[in-house]
Amino acid sequence: MAAEPRRAGLPGGPWRWLVLLAAVSIVELGYVFIASAGRWTQWPIFDTGVDYLAEGFRAGHLHLSREPPAALVRQPNPFDPANRNLWFWDASLYEGHYYLYWGPVPALLLAAVKSILRISKHLGDQYAVFGLATLQLIAGTILADRIARRVFASIPVAFVMLAVVVFGFANPTPFLLAREAIYEAAIIGGHAFLLLGLVFAFDAVWKVASRLTSNLYAAAAGIAWALALGCRITLGPAVLALELVMAFIVARRVRERWGRFAWSLLWSGLPVMLGVGGLLLYNKLRFERWFEFGRSFQLTWIDFPWSTSFVTANLYSYALRPLDTSCKFPFVSAAVRMGARAFPEGFSLPKDYFVDEQVAGFLVATPWTWLAPAAVLVCGWTMTKVLRRSAAFDGPAAARAWATASLAIAGSVSFAPALCTPTATMRHMGDVAGAIVLLATLGAWSLYAAARRTAVFRWLVVVACSALAAVTVSMGLGLGFEGYYGHFRAHNPALLDELEARWSVCHHQ
Repeated sequence: MAAEPRRAGLPGGPWRWLVLLAAVSIVELGYVFIASAGRWTQWPIFDTGVDYLAEGFRAGHLHLSREPPAALVRQPNPFDPANRNLWFWDASLYEGHYYLYWGPVPALLLAAVKSILRISKHLGDQYAVFGLATLQLIAGTILADRIARRVFASIPVAFVMLAVVVFGFANPTPFLLAREAIYEAAIIGGHAFLLLGLVFAFDAVWKVASRLTSNLYAAAAGIAWALALGCRITLGPAVLALELVMAFIVARRVRERWGRFAWSLLWSGLPVMLGVGGLLLYNKLRFERWFEFGRSFQLTWIDFPWSTSFVTANLYSYALRPLDTSCKFPFVSAAVRMGARAFPEGFSLPKDYFVDEQVAGFLVATPWTWLAPAAVLVCGWTMTKVLRRSAAFDGPAAARAWATASLAIAGSVSFAPALCTPTATMRHMGDVAGAIVLLATLGAWSLYAAARRTAVFRWLVVVACSALAAVTVSMGLGLGFEGYYGHFRAHNPALLDELEARWSVCHHQ
């Protein structure tokens, strides 16, 4: 295959990486500001589950380093809510030890880092969550850069920087960084490794002319996806679909199609199968059951039955659940226990569905996602011409088809399990938000490419996209001041009071 062409709109060589580094640095500073509640060097601790498991691994066992109190173990039924004052909330209690039903990968990574750096003190989960959020940002940045260089003829560098900043600050990432706990570690970690796998899968599709190179990138994608499952096993259907799409596009670009399809699927599938096998063995060693992840032994009184009857209510919530607005800084918030206000008048909620936690719908709080349909429509038009043989299925066409299909899968199939739960919550949006934002970026660039020959249309696209980006970033950062528990109000009220006094447009409320 010929060398990757130089794109007119993007600087090449080290300048390109400096531009991307600048965008990533801006986002990272924002992450530190939010995670620390504006204190920069003093980060509040919300949870320590990741570290407890990491210390358990370092001690040579699979249970947490924190042990349940003897009074709890002696109870005839330790799972009775009457014993909740003795619980380590949401941990799994089995045979006198605490375990976690979340995947072990974040704790394994933390254990490795602590061993390498010789850190002995107890750490809060904020460091693991921040590190995984950074990995997600890096993976998303690289993927956006790959798409810009391989699919589009001329994208201004400012547009690429804008895409990175939107990806980094779009809700719910800032909101999740405002409460860094084991829940967020599993979700952000799973999506980060899912996107990292897409980076390698893109190279497997792009470098298809070299069978070995393409297969090695497919294997790297499989390793990343295995790690994603080690954070969040519910990503399994999405990983399988992504493997099939990668293998199909690889096979579609060569003559020996069935052979290349099988080999690409094998190279990516083997690490995933080994990873899944490792997780099942992990379950067997902990709970004496291959398919028990710990949910049966969870210390909680909240019942989470899964049912397709919840899908409609959750689809509405994650797409259109309204925000609360105010004339006081930070102007937007997601309400707790909205009740009937969360749904249109006359909306019928299924039995056992409850409205407790905060949610701000994608179409409301992340208007950049409005651009996602443009990516699907343009890709569909391109593939129609390819199938009619009026256009070649060359590198850019294959790259567009792969990027659109893969991001659409990562932004939808990954969400299927969350749609079947009896409530909606902001953190579950992290399972798909990054992929949806990148798909919308593909849509924005598609519109720009279609309008670039007409100055008026081109500037209309730029203005519209810039406005959507500005609102998306503003809302994401505004929600980051709150998090689940009033983050800045709880940990830096003086700063929040100062910001409210300076930026609010009213002072009477």
